[in-house]
Amino acid sequence: MNAMDTFEAIRQRRSVKHYDPQHVLSDAQLDDLLGHAILAPTSFNLQHWRFVVVRDPQVRQQLRAAAWNQAQVTDASVLIVLCADLRAWEKQPERYWRDAPAAARAALVPMIAPFYAGNETLQRDEAMRSVGLVAATLMLATKASGLDSSPMIGFDAQRVA
Repeated sequence: MNAMDTFEAIRQRRSVKHYDPQHVLSDAQLDDLLGHAILAPTSFNLQHWRFVVVRDPQVRQQLRAAAWNQAQVTDASVLIVLCADLRAWEKQPERYWRDAPAAARAALVPMIAPFYAGNETLQRDEAMRSVGLVAATLMLATKASGLDSSPMIGFDAQRVA
């Protein structure tokens, strides 16, 4: 798959609502897209996002019902529900720094808990920022790969959860 120039991907990216339900995105293509998406920046490299890849047709039909019957939920090759982990900062954050230079790890990891602890607004804001950045990165990687995507709103969040 030939990738297009980043500026061209930005110019061409659109929120597509109609998909060929017969098209199948391969596992390798999905892995490539997600592998690029996770390079998006996050505060303290905490990667506050979680991807839920939904391919099961029955689950997608249930999600479509919870999304005001929007066709892209079932017709797109893959549905990715992007979730925010508001508490990523307290779930072994050192794991995100295991490959960093020891000096950086020693300086930054101890700063994480004091930065987030007791500040629910900051926790939510950082998670939302991270999810937005990874979503934009995923959509641009998708377009650069010659494919289309669409962010979604218009669903019952409790039913989707």
